[in-house]
Amino acid sequence: MGVSAGRAPLLVLLPLVAACSHAPPASSSSQAERRDEWLVALRSDVDRIASADGFQGQLRVVHGGKAEIDQTFGPSTCLPLGSGRRLLAAIAVGVLVQEGTLGFEDRLDRQLPSARGTSFAGLSVANLLTDSAGLAPTTGASLADRLDAAGKVPLQGPGSRVDPDDDRPWLLVERLVAQASGEAFEPFVVRRVAAPAGMGGTSLGPTSACADSAEGTTTLEDQFRLIDALRAGTVLQPATRDALWAPRLSLGPGSEVGYGLFVRTNGEQRAVGLVGGGAALAYELWLDPVGTDALVLLGRTPARTARGIRTALGEFYALPPGPPQPGGSPRRSVAH
Repeated sequence: MGVSAGRAPLLVLLPLVAACSHAPPASSSSQAERRDEWLVALRSDVDRIASADGFQGQLRVVHGGKAEIDQTFGPSTCLPLGSGRRLLAAIAVGVLVQEGTLGFEDRLDRQLPSARGTSFAGLSVANLLTDSAGLAPTTGASLADRLDAAGKVPLQGPGSRVDPDDDRPWLLVERLVAQASGEAFEPFVVRRVAAPAGMGGTSLGPTSACADSAEGTTTLEDQFRLIDALRAGTVLQPATRDALWAPRLSLGPGSEVGYGLFVRTNGEQRAVGLVGGGAALAYELWLDPVGTDALVLLGRTPARTARGIRTALGEFYALPPGPPQPGGSPRRSVAH
């Protein structure tokens, strides 16, 4: 395990420690001492988990204008984009919305001809972006096959049940972006999202250097560049950006879902971000929407390692509960 060279970003870690069961005393000196203890323990936990199971990737946590944790585990080339592809897709929808080409409440059958005559027809763009499309379980050799099969059977509670592990609605989002923009999804995202954000190290498919990365690759620096671009309004105008991370569905105490992002709260403090990955991928991105805090984790890992690292992050940084597991009880939808 090596430590990557840290830049000096203007981003800092989410300050949500106040509501933790380990919350420090109110005094700033005691809080600083406790935070230092947490950082030492978090580094130790992540080092132990990563070395035990062979995690390959990077983690950066920045606070107070400096990287408090900035670590690289194993090779850091061709790191998978993973669930970061969803975030780029949601931003691409935002680009089309602010141009007037799409609306968040548009029905799919009015914007995506292939959805007509399927069970997807009455879904809104918002249903897709909030992981609440309610697609029925299906089988198939590929994601596209499973999506096509879902279009032939009734939906299950659209707009009320959130399933963040279902990739099928995001394939619909990609098809929708391509249809509305008149351009294939990958080049549109590169031209209208990645390039303006300065994400020169991110791809949405295999490259000559990363031929085995079918779903794309990224870098830690590029993920922080994306955060910078969102803050600065470079890719999305502030009103559109704010619409992405406004709470849309209540998932439980301290946890809600927005358009392509989850929202976590502790009192007046709030974090927006995305957690995901799959069986062999780790992706986590969180930022403070009104401050400069941020955290990014990405890499390749056994599923148990990803869970262990996320548990360590959640424990020491006291983020409120994440989204519910698939198959949980239906959740009430709030107004979009």
